[in-house]
Amino acid sequence: MPLGIFLIWPALHLLYSVKETHSIKIAKPRRIGGILLLLFSILLVGQPFGWEQGIFYWLFSLMALALSFVQLRIFQSESVPYLTVLSLIFLTINFYQQMGGLS
Repeated sequence: MPLGIFLIWPALHLLYSVKETHSIKIAKPRRIGGILLLLFSILLVGQPFGWEQGIFYWLFSLMALALSFVQLRIFQSESVPYLTVLSLIFLTINFYQQMGGLS
């Protein structure tokens, strides 16, 4: 799985927050951090399958995760921080596997 996919959920969490109902109330540094994290995730999509297949997976994941994020943000907002931590844990595990640490 491309590493950039695991950064989409934390980027959405930074971009749109959980407690703010209007996007204009979200702090500008938080919004910029989310955009930078999303751009950084795009840079990581070339690993391990190559750019063409990685971008396909990234776009498909972006659509699915954005839809899930919006639904959870509205109806189950208390679960979003836990899923953000879970996504970062999977990012760490996947990064460690790609570096040859786990079999």
